[in-house]
Amino acid sequence: MMPDLRAKSADRTISLGFALLITFGLGWAGIIWPNLGTANLALLLLIPVVLAASGGGRVLGLGLAILAGAVFNFVALEPRLTFAIAKSGDLVTLGVYVLVAVVAASVSARLAAAGDRAREDATDSALFSAMTHQLLSASTRELIIEVAVRAVTNCTSFGCAIAETNHDLAPPGSQDEAAARWAIVHRDVTGRGLPLFSDASAIYVAARTGRRALLARIDGAGLPDARLGLVRKIIDEAADALDRIELAARMEADQRKADAQTMRRAIFASIGHDLRTPMTALRAGLEGLSGHDPTQTELLRADALRLERTLHNLLELARLEVNDRLPIVCSIDLTDTIDAAIDALPVTTKDRVHIWIGDETPLIQSDPIMLHHIVVNLLENAAKYSPASSNIEVRAESADGGARLVILDEGPGIDDDVADLFGLFRRGTHGDRAPGLGVGLSVVDAFARALGHIVTVRNRPTGTGAEFVVEFYGEPPKS
Repeated sequence: MMPDLRAKSADRTISLGFALLITFGLGWAGIIWPNLGTANLALLLLIPVVLAASGGGRVLGLGLAILAGAVFNFVALEPRLTFAIAKSGDLVTLGVYVLVAVVAASVSARLAAAGDRAREDATDSALFSAMTHQLLSASTRELIIEVAVRAVTNCTSFGCAIAETNHDLAPPGSQDEAAARWAIVHRDVTGRGLPLFSDASAIYVAARTGRRALLARIDGAGLPDARLGLVRKIIDEAADALDRIELAARMEADQRKADAQTMRRAIFASIGHDLRTPMTALRAGLEGLSGHDPTQTELLRADALRLERTLHNLLELARLEVNDRLPIVCSIDLTDTIDAAIDALPVTTKDRVHIWIGDETPLIQSDPIMLHHIVVNLLENAAKYSPASSNIEVRAESADGGARLVILDEGPGIDDDVADLFGLFRRGTHGDRAPGLGVGLSVVDAFARALGHIVTVRNRPTGTGAEFVVEFYGEPPKS
C-alpha cells in the first residue's frame, strides 16, 4: 500500500524531536560533568545523528551531524563553553568528528531507505499475491474488475475505475477522453502529472497484455514510477484473467457441443435402426397387396413413401449439422439426376412431370446423393402445392459458365414469407393446403449450402405458380 504522506511527515517530526532532545541533553551533560570525557561525548553525540538520519532521511541526518559537531566543539574542546578553537589539533579533531558524523548520517539514511523499500516491496508482493489468488477464483467479468479496482485503490490510496472502453471512463470531447484513448491505443500510461496529457483530471493506465483493451482511471497524481509499475502489473493480470474466463467459457461451450453431437449421433443411429426396418417392411407389404382397391393401395404406397422420405430427410439433415455427412463430389449429368428423382416419386406424380434438357447443358460438380434429395424434395413440393391435374416442368440448361435447374409448378405461388419457406418445420402461407412437416425445403437449403449451390424462388413470370431455381457454378466447397 502506498505510504501515507502525513504519517511519514509525523514520523520525521518525531525523529527530529528526539534527536534534538538527545543532542541538547548530551550537551548539558557535558557542561555539568566535565569529566565525561571527549571520546565518550563524541560517540554519544553520534546517536542523535543516526536517529535523525534513520527517521528523517539524509538531509536531517546531515543537519544533526553539523549540530552535533557544534555541540562537541562547545562542550569538549578548549576553551570550553565557547565556539573558539585554541589549538590546531582540536580543529583537526573537530573536522574528523564532523566527517564521521556525516558518514554515519549517510549510511544510516541509506539503510533506513533500503529498509523502507524492502518493507514496501514486501507489502506490494503480498498485495499482488493476494490479488492473483482472488483473480484465479473469480469466475465472472464483474468479480475480476472488482478485485482489480480494490487492488489499485489499496496500492495508490486513490479512487479507481476500470473498464474496457475509454467511453466508460472519460466524458466525450474532453482532455481526459483524449488521454484515455491514447492510453488504450498505445497500451501505455498517461494523464495527470505525466509528460503527455498532463492537464487531464486523472491518470489512465492501459493493460499491456491480454486480447482485450482494459483501462484503469486513477483519480490522483504524483505516483512514483515504482507505484505506476505495480498498477500496470495489476491491470495486466486482470486482462489475462478476463481472457482466461473467456477461454474457459468457450472450451465449456465446445465440450457441451461435442457432447450434444455425440448424443445426436446415438439418437439418430437408434432412429435409423428402429424405424427404417419397419418402414421397409411396410413398403414391401404394400407392394405385395393384391385384390384390393388399386386407388386406395396407391394412396397407401404414396403415404408410406412420403413418411420414409421425411424420416430420411431428417436423418440426413441431422448428419449434415453434426458434420457426420460430408459431401462426396464428382461429375454429374443432370439428365440422370432428374430421371432418378422422377423414378422415386409416386406414379400419380410421375405422369405430371415434363422434362426439357438444353443441348449444351454441361456436367456439374456435386454430391449425387445430396443432389438427388434436393431434386426429389423440389419435385414433391411442386406436386403438393399444385392441382393434381396440373403439369410440373423441369428444365436443365447452361448458364454463365455453369448450369441451371428450374422446376415450375402451377400452384398458388409464394407470398412475402420467402424466408420461412426454407426453415426447418416452417411452412409458408399456403402450408395448410398440403400435407407435410416443413422438412423438404429445409433439406434443399441445407444441402445446397453445403455443396455451394444457389437456390432461389419466385413467382412464375407468366401464369400462376412458383419457380424454384438451383444454380451450379464452379467447384463446391472441399470436405
